[in-house]
Amino acid sequence: MVKPALAASRALQVIDFMSVHPGQAMSMTELSRALKINPASTLAVMASLTELGYVVRHPAHKTYTLGAALVAVGHSAMIQNPSLEAAREELRLVSKEIHAQCAASVLMGKFMVAVVTEGRAERSGTWTRVGERVPFSAPYGAPFAAFGDEALRRQWMERKGGTPTKAARVAALQDALAEVRERGYAVWPESETREALARALWSLSDNPSDEDLRLRVDRLLDELSDRFVVMNVQPKEVLDIAVVSVPVFSPMGGVSMVLTAFGFANLLAGSAVGEVGARLRACAETIATRASVLSAVSPATGPP
Repeated sequence: MVKPALAASRALQVIDFMSVHPGQAMSMTELSRALKINPASTLAVMASLTELGYVVRHPAHKTYTLGAALVAVGHSAMIQNPSLEAAREELRLVSKEIHAQCAASVLMGKFMVAVVTEGRAERSGTWTRVGERVPFSAPYGAPFAAFGDEALRRQWMERKGGTPTKAARVAALQDALAEVRERGYAVWPESETREALARALWSLSDNPSDEDLRLRVDRLLDELSDRFVVMNVQPKEVLDIAVVSVPVFSPMGGVSMVLTAFGFANLLAGSAVGEVGARLRACAETIATRASVLSAVSPATGPP
């Protein structure tokens, strides 16, 4: 495996970090401290990014914001990934209908990255921002694992805190994934652990080099995944639902992204949970269809 260039890695760290904090001007000191890059290296990276127009330096305040050159990058990315625009439009409608925040996330190595968010979590103290990264680990991203290959499922079931994975835990998670495949969506209940994990992940996105926070995230992930069971929802049962998530399938049959709804305004009856799951599945099918059509007529390929 080729070792990544240090300067390039640091530049991407800066852009990733700033993209999670849109509109927020940051000093070089703040960036250096948050990313644990020494000041001299930070200065060199910011000078290069400024010269290329990826960041802009305020002449008086000496702070940095993202530059207009990234608009061209984002525009090209949207053309290459037409499902993103489809997801934005569809989730905007769904979030209003179900009174919850909706997000579309893609799988990037060991992380799930939110690429679209619409609406706002109404009963939760946390919400998701575009660019937010969460570890691809149970219970997050269950639809990726449920409809993925065996290697992806093993990755999803691995413990993040270093504790050896027990056979009983693996069996329980395998059963949960089987339920996701049968039902077509994942649903799991709200808990103090999930909310604590969400707060820890939020803090980690603000302080990505904080090892104590990273260890806390790992511990909370282990605790939450040990309790993860896809809920057997009864129609008249009233439930405090944390997450409902569904897969979006690519034309090749794999899962291209996962749609997630959370932060519901009210407790939900079991029948309402089923309606949310069905609405998200319909949304996922619409996104897949629209993305296929848009790909066929995009400027990158020309009309068929």
